[in-house]
Formats: sequence, structure tokens, C-alpha cells
Amino acid sequence: MAYNIALTTAEDIVSVVDAVVAKGKSAGIDYICEFTGIATNDQVNKALCMAVELEMLVRDNSTGNYDVKSYLAERLVTATSDNQKAAIMRLILEQYPPFKVFRTRYGFTHQIDLACRQTRIICSISANERDIKNTLISIATYAKTLKSEGANLYSFVDEDNTYSLIESSLSMSSVSESLLQEFFGDNIYNSINSSTVIEPLSNAFQKSRADFPDTKSVIVHAANAFESFLNEYASNKGVSLSNRNGIIQKRDALSAFLSKKHKGMIEYIGQVRNAADHGADNEENGQIWSVTKDTALLYPCIVASVIRDILKRDIGIIEV
Repeated sequence: MAYNIALTTAEDIVSVVDAVVAKGKSAGIDYICEFTGIATNDQVNKALCMAVELEMLVRDNSTGNYDVKSYLAERLVTATSDNQKAAIMRLILEQYPPFKVFRTRYGFTHQIDLACRQTRIICSISANERDIKNTLISIATYAKTLKSEGANLYSFVDEDNTYSLIESSLSMSSVSESLLQEFFGDNIYNSINSSTVIEPLSNAFQKSRADFPDTKSVIVHAANAFESFLNEYASNKGVSLSNRNGIIQKRDALSAFLSKKHKGMIEYIGQVRNAADHGADNEENGQIWSVTKDTALLYPCIVASVIRDILKRDIGIIEV
């Protein structure tokens, strides 16, 4: 089997995977470029190439869009610490045949350039040796499985706690979903779509509690969960959302079924989403909104609360 290694960084790979996970459905190149803020389309395409190589994403050749392929990819971008991210990336990398060949050849030759040349030949890789070297070193360093010793020398690190870190990440995911179930109550929780609402909202909670949260990504995950809820709510009410784009337009279509107070809350959810997910704001002299850590911490809570309160109002309980 031939492999294709593109020159990219681990950070760019994680960014494009995060974009697709946050989208919650097939993501096109334009969306991924805008979401990640990576400087050029060429860089994005190379990162996507490696995400596909590592079987985190899959490309639909008919549309050119990307979808999440593996559960580990989702857990990578929702891990709450650098050590958890490294452990998950390490597990992904260990399943990639060219990396296993590279590690074996370097262990034998102790020459990084020669090991990359031999990896290229053995795995029928068309990329040049420098690109292979830089990409594999970037990913392996991110995964904390490779350490530079200086003078073009490296050592591989055996981590005994990889699985415990991954278990911790998975446990936190379960905790987030359990807390949502407790917050909503069984009846409401069971009435909400798990894959399109609960999972992205749970991801948002996890990401908001990271050591250094990607605040924009938190907003996008939670907002996608809320928009999916509105889609589901509209379907249940027999309301068409055709040609209604975004949270605020969908709220307007559902106006007859929402209280004035809940419509105001949805306005906030939609405006924060627009600030996080859009580019330059013409009304603010072309400046780009930043999302504070405080907003990222509160936003998933507000989304969960508004979902619960809308559904409670349907059964005669009015709460804010």
C-alpha cells in the first residue's frame, strides 16, 4: 500500500480535525479554512491530507467534504489537557504503518535522515525525505513519543501512562454526559437527539474546562448543538426551516412556539455564535471579535439551560 505524507504540523492537523468535529456534519474546505484561521489553503489541504492519512478524517470524493472517521479524533480535540491530547495522538500514531517503520529504522540506523529515506522506500511514499522527516517529527513530538537530544539526534519515549490518560479523557466525556442527563432530567434528556445535540454539547463542556481552552471552538460546538436542537424542535412542531440559516433566523421561524423571554435568550446564543464563527465585523471597523474564557465557560451552560427551559414550557412549566 502506498502512503502520502504532506509537509504539515501536528497543530495544524488537530485544528482541521477540530473544525470538522465542531461542524457536526460534512465540512467543506472554505468552512475549515475560516474556522481554523490557518494562513493559506495550501496549509489547510496538507493538514487535511495527513488527517486522512492518520484515519481521523475521511474525504468524500464526490463533494470534496470531510467527515470524522474515528472516535479517537473526537476525543483528541475534546481532551482537557496537553498530556491527554498527547496520549491520544500517540495511540493514533502507533496505528500508522509509516511511523512504525520510521521508528524501527531509526532504532537500527540512529540516523534520522537515513531512517526517513528508508521509510520512504519501504512505504512507497512519494514525498521527499525532508517533508517526511519534518511531518513525522512534528506529530511524534506533539504526541510526546519523540524527544530531541540535539545535533539531529532523537530518542523515542516509552510512556507507561498512555492508557490511563486516555481512560481519564474518556471518563471525563462520560461525566459530562452524565451531568447533562442529571441537569435535563431523564424525560428531557431522552427526548433530545444524542448524536446531534448531547454529544456536541458535552464536547463543548469538556473543551471549556481544558487547561488552555480554545474559546472559539467551545462556542462553535455548543452553538451547533443548539442549532441542531432547533432543527429537531421545528420538525416536532411541523415548522419548515427551509431557507432559514443560522440560529436567529430559525428562532424567528419558531416564534409562535417560543416565549418572548426565551426568544431574547436565543438572540444572545446566536449573537455570540456569530461573533465566534464569523470573520471581520464591518460594523466594528473590520475588527474580529475575540471570545473570552469567561464567555466560553458560561456559554454551554446557557445553551443547556435554554434547551431545558423551552421544553419545560411546552409542558406548562415556565422557568428562566
